[in-house]
Amino acid sequence: MGAIKISKDVTAVIHKCWPDGVIEEFDTDESYFHDIRDELERDLRKISGASLRWQTEEESDTRWDADDEDEPPLDRDFQSYHVFFVSPHGKEFEFETETESVEEAEDPDVDELITTTVRGQGRYGCTVAISLAAPVAAVRLGDYAQFEDGCVFGPDPLSTAVSGETDEPVDIGEQCGQSLGEEALAKLENLRQKVAAVLAKHKVQLLDDSILDLPVPGLRAEEEVFVEGPPSIRDAFFFRGV
Repeated sequence: MGAIKISKDVTAVIHKCWPDGVIEEFDTDESYFHDIRDELERDLRKISGASLRWQTEEESDTRWDADDEDEPPLDRDFQSYHVFFVSPHGKEFEFETETESVEEAEDPDVDELITTTVRGQGRYGCTVAISLAAPVAAVRLGDYAQFEDGCVFGPDPLSTAVSGETDEPVDIGEQCGQSLGEEALAKLENLRQKVAAVLAKHKVQLLDDSILDLPVPGLRAEEEVFVEGPPSIRDAFFFRGV
């Protein structure tokens, strides 16, 4: 079987997006996404048998007042994509989880950190990443969790997990799939097809998982962009920076 090649239409989108062959930060306020976002979100919410559970938070409009604060708030890293998380209805997509919270002791004379376990509730579903640089998207299995202290672990297309047995990175989508039965996986695949239909309605091209990690010849990334090694198709559309 021959190697998978990048199709001409994807190559054309990459060239249009980065005509100089350099992945760099851009003005996300000018993205096409803002013109379709409200209707696209509405259609995702209307998918039968599922709910939109989470999406990328908006940038804060709060302005720093030097009279009220000693230091300006930290800026969030640049992100070239918006994420929606859609989960099917049903108990089989729920799971319990926990995380650790580290706080200083209440007694000021005690110089130690106290670690407590915080319980949470999570769900499996589809992580829908939509590039702000070009009308393309990627969908994979993912999970979302909310904890008793109000902390939220949102899904992300760039996230990786670590195997507890080998300490090696594992694909989160594969990890989710191993936690679910065949019937639940079939429901997720059905949901993925419905999400794909919504994306197509709004003229957003869904990239196949099989091509996302293919390297793009002649493409490089600015130093401010978090890309390791030769850029791939995934890097061309879904990246972070400073």
